[in-house]
Amino acid sequence: MKKLILVAVLLLTVSALSFGQSAVANVSATVNPTISITRLTDLAIGNVAQGGTVTVLSTAAGAASFQVAGAVSALTTIAIVTPTNLTFGAIDLPFTPQMPRYNVVAGAAGSTAFGSLTGGQTSSSGVGALFVYVGGGVTAGASQAAGSYTGTITASVTQP
Repeated sequence: MKKLILVAVLLLTVSALSFGQSAVANVSATVNPTISITRLTDLAIGNVAQGGTVTVLSTAAGAASFQVAGAVSALTTIAIVTPTNLTFGAIDLPFTPQMPRYNVVAGAAGSTAFGSLTGGQTSSSGVGALFVYVGGGVTAGASQAAGSYTGTITASVTQP
């Protein structure tokens, strides 16, 4: 009888070990919105007298502004490229950039400086928004040719 019980237990144990086992793993993915950056305003330095200097701070109303729309509360890298000179034909007017700033709400008031003239990293808002402000200035030489000098500021954005 003991042998029969022992054989039955052994057979049950071997049978249980012989059956295949399985486990389940969940799969998840998050689709983030496409990130975009839009120019809202141009940097408006205005009129400069020969021999004069005019600077528009990044917190001023005339600063260039950009709006970023992307993933919610995401690490966002902003790269800013400013010109070395504004040009009028072949004539240069030296340009001096101001420290770019960012804010998660529209408006330069209360914005934070990136810490580098070329931008940096921060997080987008709880709705995926970020606003960037860039100022700068020029100093015209005493005999600087009169004319309308232009250049471009490029702001690029990435999120992981």
